[in-house]
Amino acid sequence: MNFEKISLITSNFFDNSKLLNIDFIDSGLINKTYIIEHLINGKKSKFVLQCLSNIFESYEKINMNHKLITNHIKNKIKGNYLKSSNQRWEVPSLIKCNSNNLFVFPFCEGFWRAMEYIDDTFNFDILEDNKMAYQTGLGLAKFHEICSDIDLAKLENTIKDFHDTKKYIDQFHMTIKDFNFIKLDDNVNKRVQNLIDSLSNHILYIESLLGYLNKKSIQPCLIHGDPKLSNFLFDIQNKYVVSLIDLDTVSSGCLPTDLADCIRSICNIAGEDPDNIENVFFDVDCFNYFLKGYFSSSNKNYDYGFGLLLEFIYLIIVELIIRFLNDFLQSNRYFKVKYQTHNLYRAEVQYRLLASFITQIPTLSNSLLGIGISSNSNFVFDVQNIV
Repeated sequence: MNFEKISLITSNFFDNSKLLNIDFIDSGLINKTYIIEHLINGKKSKFVLQCLSNIFESYEKINMNHKLITNHIKNKIKGNYLKSSNQRWEVPSLIKCNSNNLFVFPFCEGFWRAMEYIDDTFNFDILEDNKMAYQTGLGLAKFHEICSDIDLAKLENTIKDFHDTKKYIDQFHMTIKDFNFIKLDDNVNKRVQNLIDSLSNHILYIESLLGYLNKKSIQPCLIHGDPKLSNFLFDIQNKYVVSLIDLDTVSSGCLPTDLADCIRSICNIAGEDPDNIENVFFDVDCFNYFLKGYFSSSNKNYDYGFGLLLEFIYLIIVELIIRFLNDFLQSNRYFKVKYQTHNLYRAEVQYRLLASFITQIPTLSNSLLGIGISSNSNFVFDVQNIV
């Protein structure tokens, strides 16, 4: 996107704006995101500009959810709900488009929105140290706590069947049934077949595991839906979590889903796109520090299903392997890629993380027990027998 086009889009959200600089944010897999610096009424300022992905059922719905959540949190801040903490908490509110009084501006076959920039913060894809794992857990708990009294009936469904593992498995079966593997070169074909073979027993087990989980009465809550590490903003000076951004996937769900996805992200300290896949493993220390952070402020006594956390971590990793591999076989329609086999490599990275996670499940179960959460002993035994 060139300077002139960004300038034109900006002029539809701000009067008397002069564009100074554009920084493209490369970490997101869905929306295209830019940090824009401009002169507004003669003063330097920044804001976030996004071109929304076409994966969403309704741009209006995701922006309605966004506004619902940010208004709720800002009201909590104004009401001194966070007065017991000396740490700031901020939210990136949407900015209305001047030309149509909406939160979205159609331009060049895309839909654009602007939102506030949160100053003096940074984010990253790989943890710097275990203290940051603790702060990530604390930040996620704070987000859950602040949003715990939002009326779930007011939330719109923005991505159909999001985190529906059975749906992804069914799509995967359909894709490989109809896929012409001959068109792949030999090396890529071998990599794909290795993954398909490796996943087969996991998929069989997941179908019975889902039946078991569906019988559990887990209290529904507001969840972020995509709490990967790069969606946490940290205070530059003190390195605590200031905000949890990218609210497009917020929905009603089970809290362990959020914890599991966050743990999956931070405990792969090699990152999701490592230079060397051999460096990928599930870091137990990160897991332990995250738990200490999250449960230092969150009540684990309610029926939120925390005793099933290991099952949810297992599910979310397998689910992501399937989604990445399926997207590769469907010509990379969903996730942004930098090269043709990028999603295939992402799937391989997650599978290696899964293998490491499985070998350490007894240790992780003991970690949970150490903070008063009992795991399902049958799962600990069953999943290790798969491989």
